[in-house]
Amino acid sequence: MRVINIFLFLFILSFLSSCGDREDGKVSKGHRDAIKIQCEETSNVKACGLEVRENFIEDGNEYADFSELNDDQVNVVKFECVRSKKYGLVAYNNCLEKFIDKALGGNLFADDGSGKTPTDNIEKLEQSTVYIEVVLFNNNEKTNPELLEFPLGTGSGVIISKKEIATNCHVALMKPNKEAIKKLNEIKWEPDDLTKFIWIRTINGKDWAEAKVIKKNERKDICILKHEPKGSFKIAMKPTTKFVSFEKLKKGNFVRAMGSPGGMIGHTSTGDIQWLGTAEELNRNFKGALIDPKALNFEKDTKFIVHSARVHQGSSGGPLFDDDGGILGLNTLISYTAAENIAVSADHIKELLFNK
Repeated sequence: MRVINIFLFLFILSFLSSCGDREDGKVSKGHRDAIKIQCEETSNVKACGLEVRENFIEDGNEYADFSELNDDQVNVVKFECVRSKKYGLVAYNNCLEKFIDKALGGNLFADDGSGKTPTDNIEKLEQSTVYIEVVLFNNNEKTNPELLEFPLGTGSGVIISKKEIATNCHVALMKPNKEAIKKLNEIKWEPDDLTKFIWIRTINGKDWAEAKVIKKNERKDICILKHEPKGSFKIAMKPTTKFVSFEKLKKGNFVRAMGSPGGMIGHTSTGDIQWLGTAEELNRNFKGALIDPKALNFEKDTKFIVHSARVHQGSSGGPLFDDDGGILGLNTLISYTAAENIAVSADHIKELLFNK
């Protein structure tokens, strides 16, 4: 009888909770996703979900209210907060409230630096190019939307299989610089409390997903990430699989760079190949730093493509395509003494992807 009563109580509690969700109309699918993610590693997901909801209300929280927003504003608010689902119900709801306040105050679009996605004949390449954000998450700071993630930097990448993405190691493995360390100390974030996340999305998409480094060759600055779909965190993986051999390249060949320099997500530029050679041959243009173990430390036989397509900070790891959509390499360096833009050959992506 006691066991029956316990099950009856849980059933009634579940029913009342779900009725409450429908009655107030404020528990969105995003809220339910955040609860599910928060409870996914527990032994009893349903019981955890009930507890999370109860604690949310008992702590004085109210579900974010979209009723005063138009459809466009609602879509933007939800897009801005999609990653905060990762950190649970309170964090997600706080993020929603933050951006709802911006919308009501007329500031929702004021700091939108994402740029516009090009709408011409390169949509197929856009589907294969990703924007990368590397952030730190404080495991002990899960409620303040301003402190959920500490950005380390951004970069670009290219989808090369149904599961894998190629980028530069200096993007995927980036660490806090002196300025970032100073800020982390100011907000009193302890190193032992921090977890690094690599977030990815296609440059013409809105969905985010996590990625992990699975292969690396730091001395050729090539890292391969694995797309890790989990619940609502997944992206469409449409790979470009044609790798153009370094030996087939010639000066004057057409090139197209794609990436996200300076926050311009989906930026593209065109040019031609100006020089082809190895790190050892290009080293003098970097005053010896290119192969110096205390500096850039590239392997001497690293194959480089110097080209005229404009790239900048944020373009790192992004693809350099030929006129047929084949991958020539990854944009990696900027040199003001040997033209301006340097890509690592796609040969090194293939070496890492297939031979190790």
